[in-house]
Amino acid sequence: MDKNKKLTIVDIATKAGVSTATVSRFLNGQLNQMSEKTAVKLQKIIEETSYTRNVAAVQLAKQKSNLVAVIASNIDEYFSSEYFKGIVSILSAQGFIGVLFDSNSNTTTESALMASVYNQKFAGMVLQPVSTDPHLIEKFTNDAVPVVLIDRDIGNGQSITVTTNNFQVTKYAMEHFLNQGFNKVTIITEPINRISTRVERIAGVRSVFDHSQLIEVDSDHLNFSELSDELDINNPKNLLFVLKERLLIQLLANTKLLNEPKIPQRITGFIDTSMPKYLAPNYKFIQQSPFLMGATAAEVLLAQISAKQPEHIKQIVIPSKFE
Repeated sequence: MDKNKKLTIVDIATKAGVSTATVSRFLNGQLNQMSEKTAVKLQKIIEETSYTRNVAAVQLAKQKSNLVAVIASNIDEYFSSEYFKGIVSILSAQGFIGVLFDSNSNTTTESALMASVYNQKFAGMVLQPVSTDPHLIEKFTNDAVPVVLIDRDIGNGQSITVTTNNFQVTKYAMEHFLNQGFNKVTIITEPINRISTRVERIAGVRSVFDHSQLIEVDSDHLNFSELSDELDINNPKNLLFVLKERLLIQLLANTKLLNEPKIPQRITGFIDTSMPKYLAPNYKFIQQSPFLMGATAAEVLLAQISAKQPEHIKQIVIPSKFE
């Protein structure tokens, strides 16, 4: 090597037999993310070579690091827009900018977006995953790029996830309706696709009711008139339980039950805004807090970026309320 040539981080990584990301972590004082042996080796090489950082390059990297990617599963959903507002409220106060991407509930689109986010060197990412692959964010994890999952878990046991108490609150709501005399629940949801949120809510229903029916629908091409027989809507002992607010509003707007005040509540589900309460002010729903979930996800992500997030925290639950 030319002795007059200024060493780069790539040269140090090559000499140490580690990745450039590991050298970067060492230079940034993130020693908890490598073995003591690796840290000692890097320190020795840096001292022997009199390596100094390229300050201009460091400053350029810092200029790019105020962007945080937020990949939503579907930006048409009220839930997504609400949690994005929560994320931005925290990021902007700390000088970061949230950039919203839409995977449109498509795993191929999600994969392409994540590749773009990774290559563009965002400071971190908040992801509402469509895929249930436990290796989904492995590349980010290996390069110490902070990632927080929101709403859904991918079951890898390593990702920090901000979610709600899906099973517990559903079970509590179902016990209420069981005591009201219902003996059957018709669950209306988009395709389950092993998505943890939907799986947990369905499990909550079935932990209380022996008789439940599952109907999977496409919210973009929904025709309730075609589903009327399946819904068993005229059965007074059948409770319609909807897993998503968008579907719930469509159902509330397309049934005659709301126009018959003497009929007890026979429709409920998860809500993200106050809109269903305006349509049915006397009904009880499971109210999520997507804004708070988003704000919490942003706080956790910023703590990771500043290397202040305790490693033992893997799941944060923002409780929903049945009211």
